[in-house]
Amino acid sequence: MTTLSIDIKWSKDNFKLDIRADFSEGITGIFGSSGAGKSSLLQLIAGLEKIDEGQIKIGSDILDHTETKHFTPSHKRKLGYVFQEGRLFPHMNVRQNLLFGTKFLKNNEQQFNFNEIVELLEIEPLLKKIPKQLSGGEKQRVAIGRSLLSSPRLLLMDEPFSALDVSLRRQIIPFLTKINKKLKLPILVVSHDLPDLLSLSQKLLLVKNGQVLAQGNYFELVEKDLLIDIMEASGLNNVISFKLTHVETNYYELSKKTEGGELKIKRQKQMQHFEIGDNINVSLRPEDIAIALHQVKDVSIRNQLEGTISSIIKHENRIYCLVDVGFKLLVSITETSLNSLKLTQGKTVWCLFKSMALKINI
Repeated sequence: MTTLSIDIKWSKDNFKLDIRADFSEGITGIFGSSGAGKSSLLQLIAGLEKIDEGQIKIGSDILDHTETKHFTPSHKRKLGYVFQEGRLFPHMNVRQNLLFGTKFLKNNEQQFNFNEIVELLEIEPLLKKIPKQLSGGEKQRVAIGRSLLSSPRLLLMDEPFSALDVSLRRQIIPFLTKINKKLKLPILVVSHDLPDLLSLSQKLLLVKNGQVLAQGNYFELVEKDLLIDIMEASGLNNVISFKLTHVETNYYELSKKTEGGELKIKRQKQMQHFEIGDNINVSLRPEDIAIALHQVKDVSIRNQLEGTISSIIKHENRIYCLVDVGFKLLVSITETSLNSLKLTQGKTVWCLFKSMALKINI
């Protein structure tokens, strides 16, 4: 089901935006370099800027339509907007900042309960504090809570990780996953950091120079050779969804069902903010996977998955095999290996990798 539909043109200071896209439920990452038009797109959806031509609608509800000159003011759109720096009111404590989200609501319009949001985001100990007493991650959680308490039908997040260091990013990502799962709220997340987006979702909209370059699943975009140049700077990654199966005080365990059995990850660290049964995205670098023509016995590499090469991507002087092992794996190989193993599309191979090569991004 389409949640949000956009067909718009807009220009400002010699920059032009020409976007046509449909968004369904779940989390969608809007990715592009700085100046691509990502933040401008969110501001137009939120009604903070007016489009020059076209329309924006959620379901059958038209927010903007230039032919009929219809424009819904920002505060009537029922959209949550989280800025990269939070933008909390400095003179209000956390409770007051959160309750500000209910300011324009009637009692029968309140979709989320105050205590429910406080518990979900684990901010009860912060309620009496003022913003300057909060860490960056705490400020972002409060800003998210304030947006949720406005009872939005769509949550817009503009570079929510850019002002945070790695440890604080890893605090926010679990909460966004929980929000989407428990509240069934569609979320659009703008970022120029693709690994962060992939920790949340494999659904992507690529924006370049104010236009949609492509929209789709991460591996579909890799197969079309639309992401390789962009990703190689930060490192190409496989993204595999594991399930949290066991939690103890000092370790946790994740598992992934495969056609040949089960992959398991056990790490000596407490998994905070998650519950057993939650899905967690795990990354695996293409260069950490080896390809064999047969299963290998008497070797320390325990993870050996049989699959079929669905495509071979030749990009400049690099070669990638996309292998279907029940889920997609991108494998980096040399041209020598390609020729010596006589690898072709449709060929059955085995993908081998060590468990320690699997990286949990939270």
